[in-house]
Amino acid sequence: MAEKTGGFDIGGLEGVVGNLFGGKHFDIKALEPMWAQIQPFLRDLPADEIAEKIGSWAKELQLPIVGTIPADVVEKIQHGVRVPLARLIKT
Repeated sequence: MAEKTGGFDIGGLEGVVGNLFGGKHFDIKALEPMWAQIQPFLRDLPADEIAEKIGSWAKELQLPIVGTIPADVVEKIQHGVRVPLARLIKT
């Protein structure tokens, strides 16, 4: 059974994401649809829980998440505003 985290399914995504990597570089645009599906599940959560879930998701997929997620980004996610993945991932 696929692992569930915060309402979204992360099971089997490692292979999908693995195909998006080329050496040490990956395609953020290819990950955007996946992020768009996850983001609604974060709406209305407390800021610390949003940061924890994003960190967990990034860790599962071995994504280079930014050191600190800006407060304005967390606030936008809380209010259901679409935030580009590029705001969360180191490039």
